Amino acid sequence: MNIVRLLPIPVRTLRPGDVARVDIYDEAGSLLVAEGKTVDNEKLLEVLAVKRIFIDERLAHKWKGVTPEPPKNMVLPPPPPPPPQVSSPPRPQAQGGDAKPDFTFRDSQFLDTGFGKQISLVEEWNLLQRLLTSALRDASPQSDWLKLVIRAHRRVQQLGNRSLDGSLYYLVYRSSQHEEHYSALHAMLVCLVCQAAARVLGWPRDWVQALGLAALTMNVTMMELQDILGNRDTTPTVEMRAEIEQHSITAQELLKSSGVEDAIWTGAVRWHHSWQHDHIAFEDLAPPNKLARLLMRVDIFTARLSRRKNRGPMSPLQAAKRACIGPNGKLDEIGSALLKALGLYPPGTFVSLANQEVGIVISRGSRADLPRVASLRGADGRPLPDAALRDTNTSMYRVIRSLPATEVNLVPNHELMISMI
Repeated sequence: MNIVRLLPIPVRTLRPGDVARVDIYDEAGSLLVAEGKTVDNEKLLEVLAVKRIFIDERLAHKWKGVTPEPPKNMVLPPPPPPPPQVSSPPRPQAQGGDAKPDFTFRDSQFLDTGFGKQISLVEEWNLLQRLLTSALRDASPQSDWLKLVIRAHRRVQQLGNRSLDGSLYYLVYRSSQHEEHYSALHAMLVCLVCQAAARVLGWPRDWVQALGLAALTMNVTMMELQDILGNRDTTPTVEMRAEIEQHSITAQELLKSSGVEDAIWTGAVRWHHSWQHDHIAFEDLAPPNKLARLLMRVDIFTARLSRRKNRGPMSPLQAAKRACIGPNGKLDEIGSALLKALGLYPPGTFVSLANQEVGIVISRGSRADLPRVASLRGADGRPLPDAALRDTNTSMYRVIRSLPATEVNLVPNHELMISMI
């Protein structure tokens, strides 16, 4: 009897357009992709969303990227390059008279995505970013893009419930690095932060869901421009500025023409870049405008944490303080909710400690100014042999200041950091 030993392969080594160099199997030994077959994007997402993938151990030498598991030390080499851009035809303009699909978006459609539970939190977010990128690039009234967006939103909720600190850590850190597909990453982070703050505010479930969906779709009509501006040292042209100024209107129009009837969702998208209602007290705002105010604040805050081609990220503490100030220049309801949801030093940001160590925040602490920190670099400036968890409630390990990622030449082992939470 010929016994085949199956070797698991990293999900990130299989991408749209790849030709399978060997047969690829599932955990039960059933053939998923035959040798020589091209893996198209739709099949890739379906297969990797629900299964782990394996190859014949004897053919490992033929498969790219199969290497021993990395040691659980503190510093890893730079991460692999981002996934390739998913090609798609030009997005048709949303027209009010276009035929609408025969569905509307209600709570019953927030279904389980079927993503596999075997893969790590980091791999889950990477896979989700690919799914969301593909969905937003194909957005048109004639496509099924909203079904994928709803699927992605449901998974954001599930991953946040699985580990909010771990998810914040990874997405905030990723945002501080150079990112080719910035728009989808930014949308996921805004969604995660908004929903955490909304729960602190005690908003009803339908508001929280509408807010999350608004976060994922608010920039849908300027997604490609957002990626371009994030990766090029260029000044926006007159045409680009016009697209930016109109994107909240065009995004709302696209949602409506694609079949969305939820006025809170579409309203939050419409007003998320407007200061028009700043003179109105928060408690007097209509529901869409309340969501829009939170969405705008989180959008600006997370954008300040991100790295652009022509600038580095803002100091996390400075960005957090600005995000907490309302239109009247004082801490308001949204600012208070953000402080409770994120703290002054959000997970995924670097800090300097009183003993001159440099570490990264891995989770929120008992107070906004007392995060849980993993020290990575000693007072002598050398990397520590092992990451060390520090109690910032003690004078020795008190947080002195936050550090922009551009000042810290360290790449943490994300799996290890998340395991320490």
